[in-house]
Amino acid sequence: MRINVRFIGIFVFSLLFFSAKAQRTTKDSTRTVQLWGLSVGAYQPLVDMSENYRSFASAEVEYLKKNQDGIFTGVAFKALYGNSVKDPASIFTNLTDDEGNFLGVNGEFATIQAGLSGGQLLFQFGKLFKPQYNPNSGWVLMEGVGLGQHKIGLRDQRGTLPQLQSPFLEGYDRLHIGVYSNTSLRFLHLDNDERVNWSASLHVNLGISQNIRGYNVDLAASDTKMKFDAFIGGSMTWFIPVYAKQESFYLVD
Repeated sequence: MRINVRFIGIFVFSLLFFSAKAQRTTKDSTRTVQLWGLSVGAYQPLVDMSENYRSFASAEVEYLKKNQDGIFTGVAFKALYGNSVKDPASIFTNLTDDEGNFLGVNGEFATIQAGLSGGQLLFQFGKLFKPQYNPNSGWVLMEGVGLGQHKIGLRDQRGTLPQLQSPFLEGYDRLHIGVYSNTSLRFLHLDNDERVNWSASLHVNLGISQNIRGYNVDLAASDTKMKFDAFIGGSMTWFIPVYAKQESFYLVD
C-alpha cells in the first residue's frame, strides 16, 4: 500500500493547528479560575454604627471561583480595625480624673487605647456582566451574606487598671453580633499573561445587630434593642489565580 506523504503532512499540520487554536487563554477564552485574594480597605460608618465609631480600615482574605459563564462563588473574612472610637472620654468618664487621665492601682497614669475591633465571615456570589479587554476581566456585581461582630477594643498597655479587665471590661466594650450583607461593584483585572491580577471595589455593607452584653456600665442602662448597622467604602485586592488544567481540543476545562 502506497502512503501519501503529502496527505499525511496536511493531516498532521491540521491537527497541530486546531490543537493550538483550542488551547484556552485568558486573552481570548472564558476560563475557569480559582482566585485567592488579599485586600485592604477604608470605610465610613453610617446609621447606628456611626454613633460609636468614625472611619476605620479593613483587611480581608478571600477565595473566589469563576466558571466559564462568568459566575462567581466564594467566601471571605473581613477584619475591621482602627483607632476610631468617638469620644472615648465620655465612655470612661467614671474611670478618669478631671483632665481625662486614667489612674492605675500603683498611683501612676494608665495608658489605655480604645479602637474598633470586628470581623465578618461572608459567603459570596456574583456575575461578570460587562467584560472589557478580555472575556475574563471587567465589571463584576457581587453579593455576600453572613455573620459579623464589632466592639470597642480596649487595651491596657501597663495592666494597671483592673476596671478595664475581664469581667468588668465587658460592661464597656459594646460587643454587637448580627447578620450582615455586603453588596460590591468591582472592576476585576485578570492579566493576559496571568501575572498581575487585581480588583478595585466599592462596597455597601448593611446589617442588623444586637449588644449581647445587654448593659452599658458607663450609661448605667440596659442596651438590648436591635441596631441597624451600615458602612460604605472601597478596597483594593491582589489575586493569585489558579486556572483549570489546560486540555486538548477534544476536552474542555
